[in-house]
Amino acid sequence: MPCYRCGVRQADPERGESPWRRGVLRDHLVLVCPACQAAPDWSAELQRCERCASVHLIRRLDQVECLDCGLVRSPAAAGTLSIPGTSGTAATSGTPGSGASSGSGATSGPGGDPTLAAVVARALERVLGRRLGP
Repeated sequence: MPCYRCGVRQADPERGESPWRRGVLRDHLVLVCPACQAAPDWSAELQRCERCASVHLIRRLDQVECLDCGLVRSPAAAGTLSIPGTSGTAATSGTPGSGASSGSGATSGPGGDPTLAAVVARALERVLGRRLGP
């Protein structure tokens, strides 16, 4: 899933805690990259908890949960969210980048992301220990 602010994709994670932060925007789980977190207003657009006003929210199992106070609520009515670096909008039936959007799933064909395809190919080469493709 890319950063919702700039569209950069997360590279293979290092061991330990990730510098990327999660948040909820219009009832969708989003990620914020470390570079965007350097901006003083990086969390201004994110939803806040109705009880404690924290932005430390996550979306899972069709619910939005505050990780600070534990408040759990159902998401609001249906809507869409446009994420930079993706091929369109994601419906509320899934999170952005979860396959719920209307893309074909192609890696480098029409509508695909050739940069993402290259990243995936390098990761597969590293894991499988062999070169894939032509």
